[in-house]
Amino acid sequence: MVQFIKQIQQDLKYRNLDMPSHQPHLEFEMDHGNYLLKTATKQHELKEAFKLRYQMFYKECSYSLDVDAYDSICDHLVIINKRSHAVIGTYRLNPANHIDDFYSQTEFDLSHFIQPYKKYLELGRACIDQNHRNGVVISLLWKGIYYYMRQVKADILFGCTSIADINPRQAALVQMYLKEKGALNFEFNIKTQMSYKIPFFEDFTDSYKQLTHDQILEAEKLVPALLKTYLKVGAFVATEPAYDSEMNTMDYFTYLNVENLVDRYEKRLEKNVS
Repeated sequence: MVQFIKQIQQDLKYRNLDMPSHQPHLEFEMDHGNYLLKTATKQHELKEAFKLRYQMFYKECSYSLDVDAYDSICDHLVIINKRSHAVIGTYRLNPANHIDDFYSQTEFDLSHFIQPYKKYLELGRACIDQNHRNGVVISLLWKGIYYYMRQVKADILFGCTSIADINPRQAALVQMYLKEKGALNFEFNIKTQMSYKIPFFEDFTDSYKQLTHDQILEAEKLVPALLKTYLKVGAFVATEPAYDSEMNTMDYFTYLNVENLVDRYEKRLEKNVS
């Protein structure tokens, strides 16, 4: 099965193969000026989303696609530029009320996190075309996530938030910066899977017990906008990061209790989707 998936990935990356039609678990569409926000339903929408992901994550040729086994069981939120008809933003949504297999489980042990009486929504593969990284597009992605979250009645949002091209020292600096900000919460006893653990990570964090002003400034530059946004709306990081060697990223398991969504942000989102 693993070999079969790998072969599909290679075929999709380097050949112009047709992809099967995709019927999302939740289908919706919202018009917003020059943009169209929707869940992907058409073959070309999926291809454009996977192409955008590849350009962002691998920074290589534009005809290749980023795709894995989870893409066929997830919904794909896309933002389409109505003038160019191009997908300029995308987010992968994995609703647990339809499935109980999560990408995050490949990197983290979630046995103490996933509970049968809760409804979960896993977020991942977030990216926006570099020419459209503005407040309007970012707000649209959150608008789509909020609408989707409410429709599937999710209790908890979670996923892997990645920081690319940083070393273990920098990853430890970010971890201690998050601790100082009160953004770490280890209540679920989530552990990094052994094959993704950063060797001697505790030794790196031990050197940052008390952050200096310069170290805080360095950490703030390392923390990506996506993670900063998660923290602003009330999210937490729940364990030490995992190292994804394929994408060369440090991945921080991030979660948000929907009931703790920051009130002022939720009111703004509710207004936007009403």
